[in-house]
Amino acid sequence: MSLRVSDSKLPITEHLSQIRQSMSLEEKIGQLLLVHFQGEKANEDARTMIQDVKVGGIVYYNWSNGLHSPEQVKALSSSLQDLATKNRIALPLLIAADQEGGIVARLNQGFTAFPGNRALAMTRNPALAKAAALAMGREMRAVGVNMNLAPVVDVNIEPQNPVIGVRSYGDNAKTVITFGKEALSGFKEAGVLTTLKHFPGHGDVRVDSHKALPRLEKPLTVLEKTELLPFTELSPLADAVMTGHLLVPAFDTDNCSTLSERTLTYLKQQIGFEGPVITDSLVMEGVLEAGHINTVAIRALKAGCDMLCLGGKQLVGSVSIELEPTDVKRIHAAIIQAVRSNEISEERINDAVDRVLKLKRGLYTKPVLSELNLDQHYSLAKQIANEAIEVISNCTERIYPIGSKNASIFAPDLLRREIKESSFPKIGATASMSMFAGLSPSVEDAEMAKFSAKTADVLCIFSYNAWKNPAQATLIQSLLEIGKPVILIAVRDPLDASLFPQADLIIKTFSPVGVSLEAACDRIKKMEAYTQRD
Repeated sequence: MSLRVSDSKLPITEHLSQIRQSMSLEEKIGQLLLVHFQGEKANEDARTMIQDVKVGGIVYYNWSNGLHSPEQVKALSSSLQDLATKNRIALPLLIAADQEGGIVARLNQGFTAFPGNRALAMTRNPALAKAAALAMGREMRAVGVNMNLAPVVDVNIEPQNPVIGVRSYGDNAKTVITFGKEALSGFKEAGVLTTLKHFPGHGDVRVDSHKALPRLEKPLTVLEKTELLPFTELSPLADAVMTGHLLVPAFDTDNCSTLSERTLTYLKQQIGFEGPVITDSLVMEGVLEAGHINTVAIRALKAGCDMLCLGGKQLVGSVSIELEPTDVKRIHAAIIQAVRSNEISEERINDAVDRVLKLKRGLYTKPVLSELNLDQHYSLAKQIANEAIEVISNCTERIYPIGSKNASIFAPDLLRREIKESSFPKIGATASMSMFAGLSPSVEDAEMAKFSAKTADVLCIFSYNAWKNPAQATLIQSLLEIGKPVILIAVRDPLDASLFPQADLIIKTFSPVGVSLEAACDRIKKMEAYTQRD
């Protein structure tokens, strides 16, 4: 006989306790796993995860689940929840995605592509953060995604941070708190669960935790005024907190934050966070430096993590490896054995399960596509992009009137679609495009770009984190040295603008999404009109 959350008329605290007490150890541990699977619809892998392992949630990725239209995502979410209803204890699934906006947005085909957090903060209008979160949240709800692994509230103090950057609202804790609070309010109004990340703060490092373990050397007194402050102020408003994989000696000289009981005790006792603590993906190299994933999963639970994220890909050299259902079953079995051998107390498991069950209370599970309002949301995204633009004018008289000149556009190939769909192909009397693969152009790419530049009147160069891609920086510098008028559009980290101060016109978008590129083009044209009036 199935036990459903809606079956009971007991007070909610008693009801949740009754559910947990009715669960087997296998079912309880399953609820602590957030996993992914390969498939654009419910398949045997999904059934294995949901009905055999009894996982608590599914996390979506473009590379594993398609996510190529609202209709497809809605059907996928509905079919996964249907599988969950057939379990003995029919708990709804958490269906999660990283929908931060900007460079991290899993729902982007048929959905609104919003500029990210740094662009929002550049508008200096916190109300836009709430409006964007409300719109994104409504789009998520409409397709059955009921949990957002966002917002990012890391304070990005280090300009050369390889993993956060424009995902953060900025380098000031008060700014992060102001905009983060509005985002939390917007997602809550939309009925989507929120996740603050990455505790205790990933913003002042130069190592990407996907590849290695960063180290943050600061006294606790300093951390409490910077990295920790957004979590202290905002965690009462959030549904969950995600850990970051970094070593913070102020808390623990030996263990990564995800595996550190002292770090997580601070979050739960000093800060007072009562919701579930979720790990960042346990297939990241930063945490796997501590051992095999079975061991890491057990250690994370012992330290105080309540849900284990097993989604994503492990990066091993040039190869990406993802967990298969058999791997998840092995991890599940290893945790069960750890409890039975008293390596993990059942009390610790029960506490984690209680936090997850409370999170699922009143969980939204029914997608309604009629809630999509894409035209209105697009207008909002465009407003944010326009207000976020920052311009540095050095020698614009060399550029204008651009409408009568031959322009040559240079950009990494990953911006091809956004540029083609923007007004940039019509920026001048003619406009040619030179694209290079990846973010590091080859010697052949560079030679072709320089050849194309010699026949142009104006060069429009799009940089995309040239600061950490030397071949790209070298190409851009070589184009500048040709001596033609140059418009530089820094579409991601603003640090790029400081590398090429001699460009005649520099535009920082703080976001590479389509509306941000269109906003850059609009600004160029408006400046031309203003110049002509003068």
